[in-house]
Amino acid sequence: MLTEFGSAVDGVTVKADDVQAKITLSGTRVHSGQQLLVQVEFAIEPGWHIYGQPLPEGYTPTSVKFDDALILSQALVFPKPTPVKFEVLGETLPVYQGDFKASGMLRLKQKLPPGDHTLTGTMEFQECNDTLCKMPRTVRFEIPIRIETFVPAAPKQ
Repeated sequence: MLTEFGSAVDGVTVKADDVQAKITLSGTRVHSGQQLLVQVEFAIEPGWHIYGQPLPEGYTPTSVKFDDALILSQALVFPKPTPVKFEVLGETLPVYQGDFKASGMLRLKQKLPPGDHTLTGTMEFQECNDTLCKMPRTVRFEIPIRIETFVPAAPKQ
């Protein structure tokens, strides 16, 4: 689980309806093939919840996914959601409420050209309260990064 990053990366904040997520990387000046830590800090307004997994068909679980243009692999681990019984639905569903964090890693593709790039992706969720479920949402985000030129080590003499 991530707690602190070693750099002053501010991240990007995604806000939609009553859900906010701050996506932070361990660095934005990186090299091709580098592994980056990623943390997503969610804030759900009081009275609302979003869904975790496993979830029955017909509901949208919360996810954050990076597009594969620059990313070789990604893994994001969410905390265990809280099971909540919804009397009106006659179901117990896994939900997130309030503030929580998800964390994981990204691995950049090899041989990316040096220069300024943008990591793009989507956050998906369905926001509900005790009486209403809003339509599922997909919100796009962008994080600027800089691919540094790789300088090989000097040969041994």
